[in-house]
Amino acid sequence: MKMFISKHKKVASMLMALCVMMSLAIPAFAEGTGTGGINTAVTTALGTVQSDALSLIASVLPYALAIMGAIIVVMVGIRVFKRVAGR
Repeated sequence: MKMFISKHKKVASMLMALCVMMSLAIPAFAEGTGTGGINTAVTTALGTVQSDALSLIASVLPYALAIMGAIIVVMVGIRVFKRVAGR
């Protein structure tokens, strides 16, 4: 399966996009639903995704900043050590 996907990356990505579009379009063809229901459902779903993404970023940001700060400190420390040891 991995070999097939690696050989056909463009086709696989287009099929995935098509599957997502079809799954979003299925409620549009349901009997008795108007466009108001679809608009409300999509708006609610996207609002939920937005709030979840923002809360995830807010919870991960302090750790990411600490890790990036530590990496920068180590890189600067190595650079300073090379300058001092080289002279």
